[in-house]
Amino acid sequence: MTLEFRLLGDVEARLDGQRLETGHARQRCVIVALLVDVNQPVPADQLIDRVWADQPPHRARNALAAYLSRLRQLLADAEDVQIVREPGGYMLTTDAMSVDLHRFRHLVSQARATVDPADAAALFDSALELWRGEPFASLDTPWVNDVRAALEGERLSVVLDRNDAGLRAGRHGQLLVGLVAALQAHPLDERLAGQLMLAQYRSGRQSDALDTFRQMRERLVEELGADPSPSLRQVHQQILDGDPGQPVSEAAAPSSGRRAAPHAGLPRRATSFVGRKQDVLRVAAAVREDPLVTLTGVGGVGKTRLAIEAASRDAERFGDGVWFCELAPLDDGVAVGHAVAATLRLQQQQGLGIEETVIEYLRGRELLLIVDNCEHVLDTAARLIDQIVEHCTHVSVLATSREALGIDGERILPVAPLPVEEATALFADRARAGRPDFDLDREPVGAVAAICQRLDGLPLAIELAAAKMRVMSSLDVARRLDVARLLSGGARGTPPRQQSLTATLDWSYRLLAEPEQALFDGLSVFAGGFDLDGAHGVCGEDGATEHDTVELLTGLVDKSMVTVRSGSDRSRYLVLETLRAYGRERLREKGTSDQNAVRHAVYFTEQVEQAAAAMHGADERAAVERMLPDYDNLRAAFERAMADGDIDLALRLVTSLPELAYLRVGYESAGWAERTIEVADPDHPLFPAAVGLAARGAWNRGEFDHARSLAIRSEGRIPLRGTGRVAYPADVLADVALYEGDADAALAHYGAETLRARGDADPIRLVWTLFYVAICHAALRTPEEGLAAAQESVRVAETTANPTARSMARYALGLVLKKSEPDRALALFDEAAELAASAQNFWWHGIALMEAAATRAVHADPVTAARALVDVLDHWDRVGDWSQQWLNLRYVTRFLVRVGAVEDAAALHHALVAAGRLSPLEAADVDAPDTSEALSGPEAVARARSSLGRTAEASADDRAQRGFDFFPR
Repeated sequence: MTLEFRLLGDVEARLDGQRLETGHARQRCVIVALLVDVNQPVPADQLIDRVWADQPPHRARNALAAYLSRLRQLLADAEDVQIVREPGGYMLTTDAMSVDLHRFRHLVSQARATVDPADAAALFDSALELWRGEPFASLDTPWVNDVRAALEGERLSVVLDRNDAGLRAGRHGQLLVGLVAALQAHPLDERLAGQLMLAQYRSGRQSDALDTFRQMRERLVEELGADPSPSLRQVHQQILDGDPGQPVSEAAAPSSGRRAAPHAGLPRRATSFVGRKQDVLRVAAAVREDPLVTLTGVGGVGKTRLAIEAASRDAERFGDGVWFCELAPLDDGVAVGHAVAATLRLQQQQGLGIEETVIEYLRGRELLLIVDNCEHVLDTAARLIDQIVEHCTHVSVLATSREALGIDGERILPVAPLPVEEATALFADRARAGRPDFDLDREPVGAVAAICQRLDGLPLAIELAAAKMRVMSSLDVARRLDVARLLSGGARGTPPRQQSLTATLDWSYRLLAEPEQALFDGLSVFAGGFDLDGAHGVCGEDGATEHDTVELLTGLVDKSMVTVRSGSDRSRYLVLETLRAYGRERLREKGTSDQNAVRHAVYFTEQVEQAAAAMHGADERAAVERMLPDYDNLRAAFERAMADGDIDLALRLVTSLPELAYLRVGYESAGWAERTIEVADPDHPLFPAAVGLAARGAWNRGEFDHARSLAIRSEGRIPLRGTGRVAYPADVLADVALYEGDADAALAHYGAETLRARGDADPIRLVWTLFYVAICHAALRTPEEGLAAAQESVRVAETTANPTARSMARYALGLVLKKSEPDRALALFDEAAELAASAQNFWWHGIALMEAAATRAVHADPVTAARALVDVLDHWDRVGDWSQQWLNLRYVTRFLVRVGAVEDAAALHHALVAAGRLSPLEAADVDAPDTSEALSGPEAVARARSSLGRTAEASADDRAQRGFDFFPR
């Protein structure tokens, strides 16, 4: 029985022409998520993101499995249609031509390859006839919306290509009506205008063709401030010359297989965007023309929202997406590079500073980076952005700041307040959010316009005023504005708009009850967001209950002084930066600023200590989800402790971070540990753990000498029980020995530590040491001798119910079985990766992915193996762990020899030797290495990625002809 899938319209599945019941929206979304990548594995995490975005259910994987089970039952009667689970994820296998989307793209590819214009136009028409309406119109998730937008753009490019073919084939009369309608729908599309002009001219309507050009030129000037493009002017000149010739087409449309560019970092917009149509067009045009655009203006004028709106409308132009970096939570410029790196999900590279790491990563990317709220870290932000613009030629930067960055090539776009009409529309929209019966036409004539004029058209002030419509009339609000001295007042020397905004904040603040004012002031101490527990723990009055804090916080939310960010598990709250600065000033006036900051630091230190204890038990995932959103607060707490000279508090905080932040956010916390031990008392009981974390950071960056010099500062002292797994100084020394080739020394250390862990009845430490015993035996090429340790680690890990311990144990067992039982080992590596991912442990997830890729490099299809190795290269590239990246390059070198890429393998061999790393090749296998010409680490990664990409694209026959035996470990 034949099954046909339809996506170009509502989602349908038809079995021998009969429509099947595809279920409710979530299930149809799963179908779309699989069919868009038909016959390709889609990772489970990616499927979950496509279906639920940032609000997955508590057991998302179970819910996904249930939907997939129902779909398998639904498709059971169809021939050659299956949903299978592959190592790379879930895959729906079927004839791609049974999916209208892929049939559409196939016909388009045929049409674009067809020389005869009439035949090409017929094929384009056949492709367009497959469209039944808006793709999957009843579905609404961020991913679905992005794909739908990309498909609509793809369809438009096909329509344009069809028009060109039709004009070449002499079908101008048939196209004329459709072109007129299309230009009305896309009034700024110059290619459409050119096609319409040609169709009009060839239909004997020369004056209409010239009139179309005139109207188009006027629209371009009025709306974009731009002249017609050379291609449109050429069509115009052809018509004037009386020889239209062939239509002038723009560059070929993107490949039909191109997907929508990711909007990875754009915040979701909770409210509608009102007004500023021309501003959006102006910003989008500027970003297209210049590599750096800065939106400037007073706080609260709407710079951030304008940047997001303009970027979202032009996102498909950037192959690597649009990324949003918020600098508001930072207290000083030192962390700017780390904030940008975190936005890009990037970790610091060996031998490079964090800013250099960002530059190297962005060199080969095509993306738009929005850097928001630069004013308080202006010098550092300007320096980094200047370097990005200079060295990353395919990266555009859109910055927002109250002050221009002041660097060469900067295009400054001042953001003006809203005109009265748009300000009034914004007020009405926000007033209706709190009072649905609000009707602007029924308000006293001119009352709302007067309010907006007195507020200088500033969106923040208008939204705050509109929120009062819940309890006041517009005339009451207008009278209150006079009381609050919004038209006159404010500090001398400040711009009038800032005086008005400050007065607006004063007014809103005075409307709060005294307990609400106290809570609002206290909330300004948070960096970034916070949850209810944090608000109560840091800002709750002595003797107040959590219920009291909830009531006050609700009042602040209702009065628009605090914003809610709801999640699937717990709500988080945010004080806008302008309001936060206002609250901090109130604290300084009261003389309680230091007191609140200390309370904040103590609270988050205690919270992370509790989370650290949970990281070794069954509740690891819950602890991670609870604390990771507060990473900015942890940074602020550490900086406060150091500024106050409270080294005990700083030590407590940094020694609680190895499991939580170090293995999940990045290695910034290792730098905190290194700063702390420089001023800490070596006799402090937490000193060895801090040393261990600092040394581990150097080890992960591949700085082995520095790691040794740090680790020996512990003078052999062992950290307290419960210390993070990665923060034992002696372990770091053993790992340095292991990675430098002395596995015997590492084995001796971990053998002794295994005995100690058994004696201490410490199961987490025991799993760690048994894991390394197995690793050392594998490195010594005696994996069978490590089997008992690996098996014991699995047994012990199960008793802990700890996801990371269970992941480590499976990894160890897979490693010692990799040669003798490769299929079982591969399954163990996949399980280890999934367990680590379930607890957001990117480091253990990465090493499990790496070993699985290495196993596939020996036993799997070369295309599958090459893609897996590229994924691992990308993973360690983001994480910045060069100890693991060099190990991965060894695996890549072996694989390249296997598939016959001998020159690339030799280049990687030389790079490994030059870096002081072990190579899997013998000197006799390659030309004698010349380390002076060897590739650097980043160059070696780029060479490896390029070679693996070529391998993945090669045909199976080519791979078979070029196959070589695999070099043993």
